[in-house]
Amino acid sequence: MQLTRRGVAAVCVAIVAVGMGWAFGSRSLNAIAVTALIAIGVGAVQLRLAGPPSVERSNPRAGFPGDQRAVSLQVTGSRGTLVHVTDTLPDGLTATDTDTTGVIPVETPYQLGLTCRGHYQIGPATVRVRDPFGLLSETYERGDETSLLVYPTLHDVASSTALTEIIDRARTPERQEIDHLREYVPGDPLRDIAWKASAKRLPEFVVTEYAGQETAGTVEIAVSGTDSTIDETASAAASVAVFLLEAGLEVGLTLPGDRLQPSRGPRHRERVLATLAQVDSGAVPETAWTQADVQIAGKQRGVRVGFEGHSVSYGQVRGKALSGTPLGNRHSQAAQREVTTT
Repeated sequence: MQLTRRGVAAVCVAIVAVGMGWAFGSRSLNAIAVTALIAIGVGAVQLRLAGPPSVERSNPRAGFPGDQRAVSLQVTGSRGTLVHVTDTLPDGLTATDTDTTGVIPVETPYQLGLTCRGHYQIGPATVRVRDPFGLLSETYERGDETSLLVYPTLHDVASSTALTEIIDRARTPERQEIDHLREYVPGDPLRDIAWKASAKRLPEFVVTEYAGQETAGTVEIAVSGTDSTIDETASAAASVAVFLLEAGLEVGLTLPGDRLQPSRGPRHRERVLATLAQVDSGAVPETAWTQADVQIAGKQRGVRVGFEGHSVSYGQVRGKALSGTPLGNRHSQAAQREVTTT
């Protein structure tokens, strides 16, 4: 428990009143001092009786850089108690300052800005409780920490010819029984051309249609990156993985110190994004790297996407951002920001 500025002023007034009363013999000045001391005493008793308040924070949904999330702090406790609440945010998140004056119970909303990929812990909140006269205060750290995931930024990679070819190869029909031959049309895989039959019909080509149904294949992605490129590397891996998942393929991820088994569907998409939101820099085992269908490497000169023995710059593959805004740089931001309510 400590004196506020108003409390310090009240004590100073009491001391001056006592001194002047002793020097000039004016008893009325002593009444001022006694009143100030009684007010401080009553405030101290009220703070002790009020006890520590409780704080509950709403759980913001995971999102992408550039998204906004509404967060609410609800403070409960002894009714009528004045409070000052400060919610401390980790580096990588921003918020609009919302000043609210009120007494318990009080609910204070603010807008949380997601700026950088990562796994964050918000809180605990610092609650400063004051007596009704504003002379004394007690400070508590209240409320559990709240977890928040910020996914990597997604970019449009649909224009990549190489990734389209990977989808075509992964979607392999069950080649158990030949159904019929038909004329070749642009876009048919070259592997389906019936060369012997086509030789008899030159200059026309024919392709083989199989009786089996086309099945979704599996694509393995290996990811490695340095400290300075891991954010963009995660963005590249997320963009490629989501593109392949939306094409109906099963996608597996091999990351530095982590492994995500191949699967597909909305739940696997969320697992992929959550895993890449938390991936750290490092390399994967050489065997997993060479056996992967797609290798995404963050190096000193940038991020490259590799497949079938060659690689291209990620800048040549990606298009516009599909979610959020371009990646922020959490290493250059302030170490801590505060959202304050009064």
